[in-house]
Amino acid sequence: MTVSDIGKIVSAVTATQLAADLLSRRYIFQSERYTRQVTSLERAKGRRDKTVAAIAAKQSAPVKEEPKKQKYVPPSKKQTQQTSQKSLEKDKKKLEREEEELSTIAAEVARRHTMSGFYTSIAFFILFRILAAEYVGRPVALLPFEPFKLMQKVTFRGLGVMGAGEMQKLWMESVGGPTATIPGAEVSLPPDVTNASQACAFAFVYLLCSLSVKMMVNMMFGTKPPPGADNGMNTFMDSPQSRKMLESFGLDVDEVKEARNAVGFG
Repeated sequence: MTVSDIGKIVSAVTATQLAADLLSRRYIFQSERYTRQVTSLERAKGRRDKTVAAIAAKQSAPVKEEPKKQKYVPPSKKQTQQTSQKSLEKDKKKLEREEEELSTIAAEVARRHTMSGFYTSIAFFILFRILAAEYVGRPVALLPFEPFKLMQKVTFRGLGVMGAGEMQKLWMESVGGPTATIPGAEVSLPPDVTNASQACAFAFVYLLCSLSVKMMVNMMFGTKPPPGADNGMNTFMDSPQSRKMLESFGLDVDEVKEARNAVGFG
């Protein structure tokens, strides 16, 4: 692969991801609305945690056993037990409301991050179309091995039929040698190149850059969702609005959740 080709592709992917991360941070994650939502999420988590702790404390409270001979229980003690039970049930209902509130706020926060990812995907789709038009029918690398059939659909995409002469020209250009072969002379390919399918198109190089460079740039400059809203689509699926929508389609929410857990999305 020529240095200019790889440098251009890597630079384009890096610049696009960096611009997307910085613009998202400026116009989405630093906005007043997003900041309020994150603050509301933290407060809702705090209220939920306090209620959970209160329920756990009441459930773990020691229960004094009455002596077997004592059958009479004072009315005041009965009233205290009933009050404690009602208080526990009240806290459980309160916990359900707080869980719903937390799920709703978390879904709103996650929606902001999904919006950022959607805009980034559009930007990379445009970048792919631009670079693909520039490199159409033009190999950018020679693989040191002959790829298997399924892999060839990616590595050889957009190249069509290529002869050994074209591969030789590509190799000589990449190592900085002459760009043409002597007429009538045998084509001399590098030792590890034995088949025309070893030519690599732009799409495969772009894919590798997306899986490496794009990910590293996003890790350094991207904004991660706060805890509680970092489960991706599961955050939306657990919100009350999504549950109501599933029920409107006649789907059982518990069955859908079990299916998600079975496939590893729970």
